[in-house]
Amino acid sequence: MIHSYSRSMILTLALLCAACGEASAPPPPAAPSPTIAAAVRAPTPASPQQARPSPSPANSASQPTAVPVQPELATPADGSAPAADPSIYLWPVELPPDLKVSPKESRVAGDGEVGPNGLGFYIVTLNAGDKKMVIGGGDLGEALPLLGEERPVTVGQRTGRLITKDQQRELVLDISRGKLFLYSLGFGEDELLRAAASLQPIDVRALRQLAAR
Repeated sequence: MIHSYSRSMILTLALLCAACGEASAPPPPAAPSPTIAAAVRAPTPASPQQARPSPSPANSASQPTAVPVQPELATPADGSAPAADPSIYLWPVELPPDLKVSPKESRVAGDGEVGPNGLGFYIVTLNAGDKKMVIGGGDLGEALPLLGEERPVTVGQRTGRLITKDQQRELVLDISRGKLFLYSLGFGEDELLRAAASLQPIDVRALRQLAAR
């Protein structure tokens, strides 16, 4: 039965945005951007039933595992067909070192779970000390709402816009279906663009396993 992410996905994004806002505060007197702490607008649910369980608060303890540089891509090991449209689920094969997945700040659509436009969705958060990187896409209402200096960029075959505010950067890429964005805190622009340039399709089941570590 198809159902939307509704409450649990919005909570994940709200917790993530709040965590980014808290972590982004530079040395005094500057304060974090108020827009990054705002929750993404809630889409209209496709049906009210069986929302996925809400993740625990973003600041609770976890035991993350280092992110593999070469995750399992579009075809699973058993040779079966991908579980979902691989054009929706993308993952960078090149990431800055020492990043570890934060399951408490991550969310990937379950089987038969879609957003209001009928697509899957994902948002995966990786941390390295005070640094953070977030990769999100699919049927999300919006990317993380960061306000700052904005300029157009081209990354490989994709165009998009890069938003910069202090140590925060967000790359929103132009795609035909759904959303695709990468957010970073504490990383250089070249590191963010390099990760974006290495995006490749990943099977949703492999992405779920990665996000749960």
